[in-house]
Amino acid sequence: MLKRLSLYTFLLCLVPIFVWIFSWKWAGDAHLTQFDQFLYWLTETGSSPYALITCGVFALLFAPIFPNRKKWTLAVIVMALATCVTQGIKSVSKTVFAEPRPFVIELAEKSGVSTEYFYDHPRQQRKLLVNQFYADKSETPAWLSRHREHETGYSFPSGHTIFAVTWLLLAVGFTEIYGRCKTSSKILVATTFLWALLMLVSRLRLGMHHPIDLLVSSLIAWMINCSVFWYLRKKAIFVKE
Repeated sequence: MLKRLSLYTFLLCLVPIFVWIFSWKWAGDAHLTQFDQFLYWLTETGSSPYALITCGVFALLFAPIFPNRKKWTLAVIVMALATCVTQGIKSVSKTVFAEPRPFVIELAEKSGVSTEYFYDHPRQQRKLLVNQFYADKSETPAWLSRHREHETGYSFPSGHTIFAVTWLLLAVGFTEIYGRCKTSSKILVATTFLWALLMLVSRLRLGMHHPIDLLVSSLIAWMINCSVFWYLRKKAIFVKE
């Protein structure tokens, strides 16, 4: 169990690791492609309020793994708790570390103000500042400007990354318990892995996060989910029938 959870976490951690190896840095919106718009739609599956729909979809996709509805219902409760705990850690950490997002750093530099000035404003005022900044920036499409208007919080850690990695590890963990060799299990894990991988890439490409945000967020999700499945196995709450 721990090996598989660690393996998939490591594979996702390769995203920020390769970014460092190849010295890639977000450098504004001048080189956006159609693929980046696809990444925007994907990243929205982890944004409020759409993330709630994503949770519901995943809960339904997990259903075939379990032998009966009772086990599935119990698993949904575990999924909800894992998601809430990891997001709670994210929210507290953002307040503690107060790291600015990459696009906020660019906004502050080009506006001649500090990032502290930006974050000293209430969220609604920050939204207005972002809207005004991108009003005459032709290289930034409207969909990306709107996204940033709603994402004016701090950068570290990445809530989208924690969300995606948590769901991947839940898929890996529960399929490990109930049969990872099943076709349905393989499809679920593969699909969730690809979704999570692209989620991490999207946060970098859209100027929302630094590589370190993704790395630490992945490790936070790994630690919490390892603890969850260690407890479930110790208490034999889920056993293969």
